[in-house]
Amino acid sequence: MGGLKSWLAGRPPRAFALALLALAAALAVVVGLEAGLVGGHGVTAAASPDAPPSTTAAASSPGGPLVTPMPSDTPAPTASPAPAPTPTPAAPTAPPLPALLGAIGDSYSQAYSVSPAYLRDHTQFSWVIGTAKGDGVYSLAERFIALGGSPKLVDAATSGRKMNDAPRQAAAVVAAAGKLSPGQTAYVTFELGTNDLCDDPKTDPASFESDLHSAISILRAGLPAGSRILMLSVPDFSHLRDITQANPKAKAYLALPRNSNACAPFLGDNSPSTLAEAETYLRQYEASLAQACDDISAAGSTSGKLYCTSNESLLSVGDFIIADLSTVDYLHPSLSGQNRLADAAWAAGVWGSVPLPPGAAALAPAGGAIAAAPSITGSAMAFGLIGFRTARRLRVARPRRVLS
Repeated sequence: MGGLKSWLAGRPPRAFALALLALAAALAVVVGLEAGLVGGHGVTAAASPDAPPSTTAAASSPGGPLVTPMPSDTPAPTASPAPAPTPTPAAPTAPPLPALLGAIGDSYSQAYSVSPAYLRDHTQFSWVIGTAKGDGVYSLAERFIALGGSPKLVDAATSGRKMNDAPRQAAAVVAAAGKLSPGQTAYVTFELGTNDLCDDPKTDPASFESDLHSAISILRAGLPAGSRILMLSVPDFSHLRDITQANPKAKAYLALPRNSNACAPFLGDNSPSTLAEAETYLRQYEASLAQACDDISAAGSTSGKLYCTSNESLLSVGDFIIADLSTVDYLHPSLSGQNRLADAAWAAGVWGSVPLPPGAAALAPAGGAIAAAPSITGSAMAFGLIGFRTARRLRVARPRRVLS
């Protein structure tokens, strides 16, 4: 201390001040080092033998020591990739609208005696070709028109006729189709066979099948490529029997002696055939119709020449109520029955999924040019083949193809 005093004594005041500053700085450094050793800040801590092997101390930060994870055998989780969007399936594409709509059939296609005010044929109310306004029947023709089509209507159907008239009717439709422009197609409803079943003697099944094949051959040879047939079967007369027998007025009407032959033995009771025998005829007719449609599908659909569509579960008068039968005879459809047939036939066809404009039925034209085949008169009871079979009548379930 004495040496320092003697050193300062010989120095000016300025040197004395600088010496004090240097001494203070040295003391500050010493104090700082001591604090670091005590508090552990500012240095790297050695790993303790008891410390977990997965961590080490890191440089200090304002929030305290950082912890660095050690490598692990478990892969770090990664974000799941977003699922690829599911492509929206394309809406089914319906074929072009037909340029010709032809009816092969009998009184069901002719809207025969739909009410006491409209006895006999009134095709303006037909489920196929009807074009009357405000009748409550939204026909196939009116639906095609609502979609922008303008099909030529060919009415070859004739009340009271059997399958032996099918070749003539088919030839009439083919003759009209021959006048179509290249690329245009026809749509033909085929609903014959009820009179074969309802009249006595009933048509021999072999003759029924032969006449059917002749008509189909004519259609195959003469319709334009891409044309379609809607093949219908026979009405569910068991159901019609049920609903007429359950209705007192209908039951009393059919019990009158003059009506005993009405599609006997299903509705009337004057027939040489029993119900079981009549059902056998029915099944044989239906088998022929089903096979004919399958043959068309097998031979023509693959090449695009001709298509045949049938849908037994949909095309069934099993949903008819008594109001769907005309009070004239309780055999033919009323106006509501004609509309029910049109609904079923439209749904069964390839255009059934195409939305129809709202209110289009009310906008249908009040009439139209209908090319009619020559009328044929006769005393046979006029029944039309609607083309329907329900599961209750099926003895053996037979799958059917619906090709579009």
